[in-house]
Amino acid sequence: MSTSANGLRKIVHIAWREIRYTALTPAFLLGVVGVPIAMLGLIVLYPLLLSQEARPLEGTLAIVDPSGLVGTQVEIILEEDRLEEEAAKKLEETLKKLPLDGALQNAGGGMSLFRPNIDLFKTEINLELLVVLDPEELPRLKDRLQAGELVGIAVIPDELLDVTADLEALPDDEELLARHESFELFLTQDSAPNQTNALEDVLKQAVVETRAQLGDIDYETVQRILTRPGVRAIRVSESGENPENIKIRMILPIVLMMLLWVSTLTSGNYILTSTIEEKSNRVMEVLLSAVSPMQLMTGKLLGQSVVASFMMVMYGGMAILGLFAIAMADLISVGLIVLSLCYFAIAYFMVASIMAAIGSAVNDLRDAQSLMGPAMIILILPMILWMPITNNPESALAVVTGFIPPLIPFVMILRIASSSEAIPIWQIVLSLTLGGLSVVAMLWMCARIFRVGVLMQGKPPSPLELLRWMRYR
Repeated sequence: MSTSANGLRKIVHIAWREIRYTALTPAFLLGVVGVPIAMLGLIVLYPLLLSQEARPLEGTLAIVDPSGLVGTQVEIILEEDRLEEEAAKKLEETLKKLPLDGALQNAGGGMSLFRPNIDLFKTEINLELLVVLDPEELPRLKDRLQAGELVGIAVIPDELLDVTADLEALPDDEELLARHESFELFLTQDSAPNQTNALEDVLKQAVVETRAQLGDIDYETVQRILTRPGVRAIRVSESGENPENIKIRMILPIVLMMLLWVSTLTSGNYILTSTIEEKSNRVMEVLLSAVSPMQLMTGKLLGQSVVASFMMVMYGGMAILGLFAIAMADLISVGLIVLSLCYFAIAYFMVASIMAAIGSAVNDLRDAQSLMGPAMIILILPMILWMPITNNPESALAVVTGFIPPLIPFVMILRIASSSEAIPIWQIVLSLTLGGLSVVAMLWMCARIFRVGVLMQGKPPSPLELLRWMRYR
């Protein structure tokens, strides 16, 4: 067998050793494989969980209302089943505030289970009303409430219906102010949250409509006037008109960048800790008796690259499946996936070479902290730059930092994912070229440090000493 073939066999053996002791452990499989599978299981169980019907609200509701108007209005609301309409409006307003509102409302091309059903969010109400005009009857009603004869008691003070009162001119009396601003609702001990919310919604709606009647105001007209209109933002460009979703443009870039950041940093940390452990327990000396330092370093980097790729595929695939499920797969193009993989490779070898160099130079994790500090500051910069780059991916800051290693892969992913227009091809090509050259340079520096550091024991080196190691022949 030739020398080169024998060296390649040793590198493959070292790489497999790294994969076996990292990716095939129960803890890793649980975190990287178990978590996505559990998330898929939750997606499947989601409709079943929502199909559990809420407890209906049944029984007698007492309303202590000297005016008698609120009780009448509550009866009208219940007869017209207006609560369901109000719940539907609230749900629609909530969906519009979500970043996925377009997908949730137009999920015809995706899985319909992500479209909430209003029937699952409403409470069935079958109430009998007991309107009491005399507030002195309240103690007797409370006894009936404790005995289970009533589901609740609403106490509506006359002051609550007085819309002409000047609250600022009232005496500094908290109890008097409370009567102008709120009412009391007494409930049984076993009242469910959905039942409480349903009662509150009906009573508050009744109070508002009663106020409008007393003020001779057309409630529906005022409600229509006060309803805030929706906005359909459309971005106009040379390629045409496209819907604008600000929330998605803010969230998608950080998700992609975090996917790169976490997968590369996690695998790099495995290289750091395994190298330090092998040095501290003298396993390194045994390994170096069979392979050269360069073969050992190459095997470690290649083995952990498989681990990082596995993490990227699992979580990235989960994210893509999620976008398909909610009919938003158009946010992720084939070009974006290809570029993400290219920048992932650059990010991994940059981070891994830094971690391998640090791990080879120290003897325990405490010594590694002093050298990890500057590296972590640089690696955290993309988090700090996320917002300004996402807001303006064509700014001078975004363009310049996209050409500075080791920020290149993280910044460029932010720019590509957040830009409404295609990033110029020359900038992408230049960033990939600079990233590739930076990887070669950092691997060279790592190799120079690694071959000296794995054989060193004792006091950890200073940054100046690491520079001297690079010049050793």
